[in-house]
Amino acid sequence: MDFDADSISRSHFTVGAVGALITAVKFTPGASWGERAFNVLAGSAAAGFITPALVEWLSMKSPAYASGAAFLFGLVGMSLAAALQQGIKDTPLGQILTSWLSRKG
Repeated sequence: MDFDADSISRSHFTVGAVGALITAVKFTPGASWGERAFNVLAGSAAAGFITPALVEWLSMKSPAYASGAAFLFGLVGMSLAAALQQGIKDTPLGQILTSWLSRKG
C-alpha cells in the first residue's frame, strides 16, 4: 500500500476534517466528545461536497486555493449550519404563510 501525501492533501474531505477538528477541539467548549466527533464528520462532509461546486463556480485553477476553501468550509461549516438552523427556528413561518394566504388582491 502506497502512501501518497499529495493526494491526501488534495482530498477536500481530509482537508475539511482538519479544519473541523480544529473547530471541534478549540472552539466548542463544553461539548461532549460525541458532539465533537459529529462536528468533525459534518465539517468534513460540508467541505467535501461544497468545495468542488465552489471551485468550479469561481473557476479556481490552483489546487492550493481549493484546499484552502475546503479547510475554511471544514472550519466554519458547523457554525454556518447552526446559524442556518437558528434562523429557520426564529422565522415566524406560520405568520408569514397566514398573511400571504389572507392578502387580498
